Amino acid sequence: MNPLTSSTHNMSSESLNSSSHKEPLILIVDDIPDNLRVLSTALAGHGFQTRCAKSGAIALMAVKTTCPDLILLDIKMPDMDGYEVCEHLKALDTTRNIPIIFLSALDDVIDKIKAFSLGAVDYITKPFQVEEVLIRVKYQLALKTAQDEIQRLNEELEQRVQQRTVQLAKINEDLALEIVKHQQTTEVLRISEERLESILSSIEDVVWSIDANTAKLIYCNTALEKIYGYPISNFFEDEQFWLKVIHQDDRPRIEKANHNVLTEGVIHDEYRILRPDQEVRWVSDRRYLIYDQHGKPVRIDGITRDITDQKRAEQQLVHDALHDALTGLPNRNLFMDRVEQALKYSKRHPKYRFAVMFIDLDRFKMINDSMGHTIGDHFLRSIAKLLENCLRSVGDTVARLGGDEFTILIDDIQEDSEVIAIAERIFHKFSHPIQLGNHTLFPSASIGIAMSNQEYINGSDLLRDADIAMYQAKSFGKGRYVLFNQEMYEQHLKVSQLDSDLHYALERKEFELYYQPIISLASEQLAGFEALIRWHHPKRGLVSPSDFIPIAEETGLIIAIGDWVLNQACRQMHIWQNKYASAKNLKMSINLTCQQIREKDLIDKLDRVLAEIAIDGINLRLEITESSMMDQGEETIAKLEQLRARNIQLSIDDFGQGYSSLSYLHRFPVNTLKIDRTFVDQMISGGQNLEIIRTIIILAHALNMDVVAEGVETQQQVVMLKQLGCEFAQGYFFSRPLTATAAEQIIAGSSE
Repeated sequence: MNPLTSSTHNMSSESLNSSSHKEPLILIVDDIPDNLRVLSTALAGHGFQTRCAKSGAIALMAVKTTCPDLILLDIKMPDMDGYEVCEHLKALDTTRNIPIIFLSALDDVIDKIKAFSLGAVDYITKPFQVEEVLIRVKYQLALKTAQDEIQRLNEELEQRVQQRTVQLAKINEDLALEIVKHQQTTEVLRISEERLESILSSIEDVVWSIDANTAKLIYCNTALEKIYGYPISNFFEDEQFWLKVIHQDDRPRIEKANHNVLTEGVIHDEYRILRPDQEVRWVSDRRYLIYDQHGKPVRIDGITRDITDQKRAEQQLVHDALHDALTGLPNRNLFMDRVEQALKYSKRHPKYRFAVMFIDLDRFKMINDSMGHTIGDHFLRSIAKLLENCLRSVGDTVARLGGDEFTILIDDIQEDSEVIAIAERIFHKFSHPIQLGNHTLFPSASIGIAMSNQEYINGSDLLRDADIAMYQAKSFGKGRYVLFNQEMYEQHLKVSQLDSDLHYALERKEFELYYQPIISLASEQLAGFEALIRWHHPKRGLVSPSDFIPIAEETGLIIAIGDWVLNQACRQMHIWQNKYASAKNLKMSINLTCQQIREKDLIDKLDRVLAEIAIDGINLRLEITESSMMDQGEETIAKLEQLRARNIQLSIDDFGQGYSSLSYLHRFPVNTLKIDRTFVDQMISGGQNLEIIRTIIILAHALNMDVVAEGVETQQQVVMLKQLGCEFAQGYFFSRPLTATAAEQIIAGSSE
């Protein structure tokens, strides 16, 4: 299909260059053939000629040969977008007055404002309704026809007046003929005026004309009464009535524009008017200065359009762009603008202080997941109202950044205690439950607070520091507030740098596995090892897993790190089994994170590792925290069953520190319970922890599970665990985590 085609006729290039046509010619510019086909077919069915262009460049070439009556213009096109095409068209005298209607999927207020600022007469959002396009096209063509007719009739009127003047000069030559011609001219003018009046009365815009010297109204169509609400006679009787109905805030600007039209020739303004009932309406006013044959100004012609609906739509779009759709609160854009304004004001007034409060709801994900997003949305709206009620005055601003994150700008504070009082007020409000239908919800939040000072340069730094303080509050146990200080920022930088370095640690081979022996308490012989990752940072030295594993879990790097640990630990076990016969009965314990469990290809990965390394699944024990298991539900049970089918041992790590849900425990195909070190560390004969350990061991044995105690450090603990029937133990009493070389020496010693 050619890039420039006609939908109403299969026309050759010669007919395309023809400038004569009876029906209005519409040029459709769109890079999507389906849109061209639908629009051209619909327009052709209503008596329009159409031309189609698949790009902006082709459209600009087309208008050079055939000037259309109207252009339907897409915005998003390759090479040259609709905005650029519009600018080219408006820059040329031959195409400047062609009405342009934008058709676009872009629905942002900025895009629409830009379209109208470039001279578009209308903007239709995709997907469009063909009926809407037809109505808007017909309206714009009717308006264009009226404007052209007004101009033509004005030119015709001037020409007739000139002819009549010449005829009067010849009255002495042929008076009788002149009278006849005069009558003919009068009749032509009458017909033209009737035609003009009919056209002007049919359009909804006010068409008017005033005397350029006296400012008295010469002509006005009936649309004036509909838009202004006043009788036309008011405007004829009082030449100042135009100004009197203009909104007082806009009146000085329009008075100035009225004077400028006498020097500039053309003026375009938008302003507000007041109807008799004091309703405010917006109008668009375009005025043209008309000269006589001697170049003297004789009158001012104008067209006034009611643009109230357009203005309201623009205002709504601006409001929507700056406010959260769910809660109606200011969004991030508006909030940051107000923070920036407060920051600028503080630079001019050093005594002025303000604060930014960052609020993150605790446990909101649980509400969404357990009760559904509808309840979650109602909950967020209730929280928004609570926060608004905690503000001091109109100077404070509460905003929703997204999700369960809110911010508050606390304006013009004298003491830090004012900010603390607001935080306490929030916690007091949150101490009361929120009732949503049959659901009773207890809100909780962590709050970070950043106080303004002269060192801040931009508002984003304030928000960042409040966010850092909020995370500090969460780390302290949630449901509290923390004021930002420089130490937090330095710690944040360290964590950020650690995060950055972590992305390259695998590539640079900075990880190493250490192996902590697991001992059989019955035989006091080596039963296996737990693989523990260590990071040899090039600058910070050995980094503890407690410092980098949470970062890896948050960023998703834990998947790649976990894959490396699994592969490396299995290879090491394979090496030991080939060297020592006793190693064939050892088990390698490897930690598995909840992110790894969620992976759809977890089983496939394990199969590949077992096959490539040639290691039996019976030599592996995968350790999973009980909280990870409870989070996954039925899907986890299915995966664990598949692992057990491969003879892989499964262990619940840190048992007693998570959900400890007995109703779920029996459903999981687990071989081993691992008692958390906190219980072992405080194990005293006759104490509570001893009874907890006793209960765990009894429970495990009842479910046909073995028990491993971690964190064993004393002979007394070993004796007590033996008495309780615990099968295995690990800890500093037996050995610290060892390098692969040191661990191999233990295997070699046990083989002698």
